[in-house]
Amino acid sequence: MDFQTDISDEYARQKGNSILSFLLDCVRGGRRKQIERELSTPEYQTYTKLIFSDQLSFTYMVVQFLWPQIVRSAVEGGMSEMEASGIYRNYIDKAQQAKSVQTLLDLHHQVFLEYADNVAIAQEDDRYSPLVRKCHHYIKENLYDSLTVSEIVEALHFSRSHLSHVYKRETGETLSDRIRKERIAEAMQLLEHTSLTLNDIGQKLGFSSQSHFTDIFRRETRITPHQYRLKPDRNQSLTIRK
Repeated sequence: MDFQTDISDEYARQKGNSILSFLLDCVRGGRRKQIERELSTPEYQTYTKLIFSDQLSFTYMVVQFLWPQIVRSAVEGGMSEMEASGIYRNYIDKAQQAKSVQTLLDLHHQVFLEYADNVAIAQEDDRYSPLVRKCHHYIKENLYDSLTVSEIVEALHFSRSHLSHVYKRETGETLSDRIRKERIAEAMQLLEHTSLTLNDIGQKLGFSSQSHFTDIFRRETRITPHQYRLKPDRNQSLTIRK
């Protein structure tokens, strides 16, 4: 055990900090694929095996130390502090319920990937005009309300024709498309991080019925909400259709 600890400490000194620095930089830049490649390398697998072994309490202590750094990197990359903090709280809740080191490590990988994805979305938004960014912000802030295009038009004080034209020209989609996709993205978060029923999620996000929610979810993701909730690698493989 002492020999293994010596190896772990030496490896951590030589490689651990540089690996973490690289991963945090990838989060800051929204580079999901580079994170996926790094997490799957034999070097990283060796690192995690040596460092964590089967020490659950130690692993939990480490993720508690590392995850705020990931949050800071994501905010530096363009995520809002409110959104970043919400994701952090969800993962901490799940980590507290973890019964194995592997479960915590899986969550740790998901944290890197989810923040990188959200940073990429935030950075993509930077290329749009202030008007389109206002639309995106309003949609995100009002997903749980009775959100319609008419409401956005009224809130932003533009004519419907002008707003729809500008939004379509810059994004290639309609405001209705964006509302639907944001609702499905939020539904994914609720399916993953809560135990709410499909009916409750559908109602919260403004779908007329559970069947309506399921139909729209399947159309956007190619699987049902129930299948998504059961899918072990959902964060690694599923995206909303463009």
